[in-house]
Amino acid sequence: MEKTTSDCFSERDFVFAQATGYVPWPGILKKKLFRAGVVEFLFTNETKVIPYEKLWPYDDRSKAQFITSQNMEYEEFREAICIVEKLRSGDVDISTEGAGWQLVSPEELPPGMPFSLEQSRADWELNYVREVRLERDSLSVEGKFIHVLNVLRSSLTLKKQDYPSALWAFQELQELALSELLLVRNFEAVEAMHHLCRFASTQPQDRLCADQVKNLAIQQMERFASHFKQSFGTQDFWSEYCLRSRIYRSHTVDIKPN
Repeated sequence: MEKTTSDCFSERDFVFAQATGYVPWPGILKKKLFRAGVVEFLFTNETKVIPYEKLWPYDDRSKAQFITSQNMEYEEFREAICIVEKLRSGDVDISTEGAGWQLVSPEELPPGMPFSLEQSRADWELNYVREVRLERDSLSVEGKFIHVLNVLRSSLTLKKQDYPSALWAFQELQELALSELLLVRNFEAVEAMHHLCRFASTQPQDRLCADQVKNLAIQQMERFASHFKQSFGTQDFWSEYCLRSRIYRSHTVDIKPN
């Protein structure tokens, strides 16, 4: 494709944007900077600064380039495409600041609900936190869990792809006994694994290693999902996980010794 520049875009345009290590993803150009644009990625709700040469207008030409059978194998990419197509159709108001495009669990009740429903929701949240905290014995591995995920993140950065260290971290993680409590307490660690499910190499010679990382990340996310005892309100584990982690963290305060 031709190299794109700032002049190719206007704020609030739909675009394909490619963050380093990931496939081009549909998003909304929120703000134009001098050499880059601030993009909100659809479905994931992440916001990143992307150089203009890694931005493409969301049009028939770029759709033919990026909506491939390989990319469409991933549920999140399919959902993102569905969202942008619905937004482009005009069925959804995108003028509201702060609007979120991630699919929401049915557990999320709309504003202005009757008090009885609000109380029921509050009771449900507190009961969930009480139940999941029964797994507190599992937190004996929390320190190692965080360390291993930090090793994994630091081994796959923009400037360095240390695949042997990343594979070591995956092996160590596989041997740890996990729990729902451990996972809902450590959102950033699980989010890092979630990001790796879309990992892609920027170097052709590293493609096999990059594919191995992506496949191992997908397997780990499936393993994470298997530790959640209650049935999900949605078919999407990530949306449900975000909801439960937010509930746990909103009702929990870590008290640290002086």
